[in-house]
Amino acid sequence: MTMNRESFDSHQRSRAALHPFRAGTAAAILALVPSVAAAQEAAGGEGDAIVVTGYRYLSEDTSGTTGLPVPLEKVPQSISLVSKDFLDATDAKSLGDVAQYTPGALFDGNPGGTSSIVKLRGFAAGNAIDGLNVGALDYEPDFATLERLEIVKGPTSVVYGAANPGGIINQVTKGAKPDTPSYIELLGGSWDRWRVEGQVATSLDTAGAVNLIAVGVHEEAGSFMQRVDSAKTVLYGGIDAELSPGLTGYVHGGYERYRRTSFDGIPTLSDGSPAPVDRSFFIGSGDFDLVTPVVRVNGGLDWEASSALSVSLKVNYLRSNTTGESGYAYDLQPSGDFFIAINNITKSVTQAFSAGLSTVYKFDDMGLTDSFVTVAANYQSYDTKQAGTIPNTPQGDVGNIFDGVDAIEALFNTRTYPGIFDYSLNRRLRYFTLSTQANIKVAEPLTLLAGLSWAKPDVSKQSGTGPWQDFSGDSQTSLRLAATLEPVRGLNFYASYSESFQPQLFIDAAGGVLPPLTGEQYEVGFKYVSSDRRLLLTGALFDVRQSNQARYDQTIDLIDRYAPIGEVRHRGLELQAVGEIAKGWQVNAGLAILDPTIRRDDDPMLIGKTIAFLPKSSASIYTSYEFGDAFVGGGIRYVDSVKTDIDRATRDLPSYTLVDVSAGYDFGRFRAQINVKNVFDKHYFVNNYQTLFYGNVVGEPRSVTVSLRANF
Repeated sequence: MTMNRESFDSHQRSRAALHPFRAGTAAAILALVPSVAAAQEAAGGEGDAIVVTGYRYLSEDTSGTTGLPVPLEKVPQSISLVSKDFLDATDAKSLGDVAQYTPGALFDGNPGGTSSIVKLRGFAAGNAIDGLNVGALDYEPDFATLERLEIVKGPTSVVYGAANPGGIINQVTKGAKPDTPSYIELLGGSWDRWRVEGQVATSLDTAGAVNLIAVGVHEEAGSFMQRVDSAKTVLYGGIDAELSPGLTGYVHGGYERYRRTSFDGIPTLSDGSPAPVDRSFFIGSGDFDLVTPVVRVNGGLDWEASSALSVSLKVNYLRSNTTGESGYAYDLQPSGDFFIAINNITKSVTQAFSAGLSTVYKFDDMGLTDSFVTVAANYQSYDTKQAGTIPNTPQGDVGNIFDGVDAIEALFNTRTYPGIFDYSLNRRLRYFTLSTQANIKVAEPLTLLAGLSWAKPDVSKQSGTGPWQDFSGDSQTSLRLAATLEPVRGLNFYASYSESFQPQLFIDAAGGVLPPLTGEQYEVGFKYVSSDRRLLLTGALFDVRQSNQARYDQTIDLIDRYAPIGEVRHRGLELQAVGEIAKGWQVNAGLAILDPTIRRDDDPMLIGKTIAFLPKSSASIYTSYEFGDAFVGGGIRYVDSVKTDIDRATRDLPSYTLVDVSAGYDFGRFRAQINVKNVFDKHYFVNNYQTLFYGNVVGEPRSVTVSLRANF
C-alpha cells in the first residue's frame, strides 16, 4: 500500500491447570474467567466442579487504564474486559475478531495485512500496553503474551493527556504467579494453518515471592486467497516479584517476528460494485512479503506505602520495523483494466517510549469512605520513520482482472529498480502530561468525580532530507466530571462529561500535518451486578463530538492525503449482558447503535450528512453450556450495512451475519477443542481505508480449527 498510510491513528487456578477451557468457557462468554475457588471457600465447601459462582472481571484492577482504583461496576465509563481464556476458547486471532464480540467496537479493516484497525464508538482506538500509551501499532500482538485486554470506551485524555475520543485498548501483559500453569498446545486448521504454543512458569523460592514465565509460539498458515501465506515466531518472558512487604515489581518483554504476504484488497468499479471474481482471487505477488520484527520491554513498581498512600511507576519501550514489497491495485474499469503500484518499503519504523508515575491517597482514615485523590505524570515519545521506493513497472502500470491471477502476478514481478519515486518521511510526537482526579463519596449513595490534565505536545515532520517542521501548537487541558448514584447495592447509575485531545500525524494536500483532534463526550449509563456476582448488566447513552477528524481527500505521488472535517457528532447506545444465567449456562450479549453525522464544516453541503464507512448498528451474542467434562457453544455476529459515500453516490457494503460454533472436552490433563467460524460461509466485505479508491477486502469464509492442549 502507499508508504505513509496510518491507521485511524481455585477451580480457575488449580483445576484450570487441568481444565483451562472450562475456566475459559465462562471467559469466552464473558471475556472473563470464573473464580470458583474463591466462591467455594466463601461457601465453606468443595462445590460442584462445573458450577461457576463468580467472575474475575468483577475484581480485575483497571486503575492502570482508568486511573481510578475502584471496582469495575463503579467506574463511570463503559469498559469491556477480554481475558486470555476467551481468546483461546473462541480461537480469536486478531483484534478484529475481538471487536466483533465487543459492543461499541468495530473492526475497520487490515491495511496491507499488517494489523487490524479497531474503532470505538466510531473513532480510531488508541493503543496502550500496561496502561501506557504506545500510539499506532504495525503488527497484531500475539495473544499468548497477554493476560487480558481492557477496552475503555470514551475519552481518556484526563489519564493519558493525548488520547482519541473513542477510547483506548490496553494490552495487559502476561505475568507469573505461583499457580500459573505450564502447558503445550498444538493447533491445526483450514488452509494449512498450524500452531505450536508453549508456556513454562515456575517460582524461584518456596514462598512464591519471585516467579518466572516464558512463552514460545510458532505459527504458519496459508489462506483462502491464492498465493497468500503468513508465519510468526514469538518469544516472551517475564519476572514478577514481591520485593518487600508492600513493594512488588515486574519486568516483561520479548521478541516477535511477523511475515505475511502483502494484500490490500480487490478494487471496485466506480459505482462501488465488486469485481466479478471469486473470493480466492489475489492481486499482487506471492513473493511480496512484509516482515516486521518487534522488540518490547515493559516494567513497573507498585508500592503500598501505607493503608492510605500507594505509588506506581511504569515504563514501556516498543520498536517495530516493517520492510518488504507491497503490491496493490486501484481504479478498476468496466473493461477489467486497473492500475497497479508497488511500494518497496525499505524502512517503516515505529518506536515508542513511555513512562508514568502515579500516586493514590485514600481518605478512609479521615472518615471519607471510598474517597481518594490521584496525581500522575506521564511522558511519551512516539516516532515513525518511513522510507522506500516506488519502482518502475512495465506496460503503463496497467493490468486486467480478466487475465487471471498468474498473469497479474507476473506483471507485478517484472518491476525494476531504481524506482521512479523515492520517498522518506519522518514524524515525531512527544508530550508530557500532568493529571489529577478526585473521587469523593459525598453521601452514602452519591459519589462525585472530577479530573483535570495538562498536556504539552511536540509534533514535527521531516520530508526527505529537508528540515524538520514544527506543528506543536499550544498546550491543552482536558476535563472530566462524573457523578455516580448507587440507590441499592449493586446498581450504579452514572452521568459524565469528558474531553479529549490528540495530535495528528496525517498529511494534507499541501504537505502539512492536520491540526489536533479535540472532542468532548456526554454519557449516562448504568451498571448492575447481581448479589451473587454471577451477572453483569451495563448500558450507556453517549454523545461524542470531535473537531478536525481526518477524512481521505486524495492521493498525490502515491501518498494518501487527508482533510480535516469541521466537527462530527457520534451519538449512540450500548447494551451488554454478561454472566451465568443458569447453572453451567453462560451468555455474553451486546448491542450497539451509532448515529455519526457531520455538524460543522467549511463545505456546507456536508453538514448534516451521515459519515461514510461506519455501520449504524451491530450486535453479537455468544453462549455456551457445560455438562460433565464437555461443553458446546455458539455465537452470532451482526454488522449493519455501510455507506461508502457521504452522498450515497456509490453502493453500500451489505450487512452481514456470521455464525460460529465451538465444542470441547476435558480428559485428565488434556483438552480437545474444535472451532468453526462463519458456519454458513457468508460472503462479505470489509473496507480498509474509508475509500473505494483501493477497493475492498473479502471476509474470511468458513474455517475450522482443532486443538489439543496438555497441562503440566
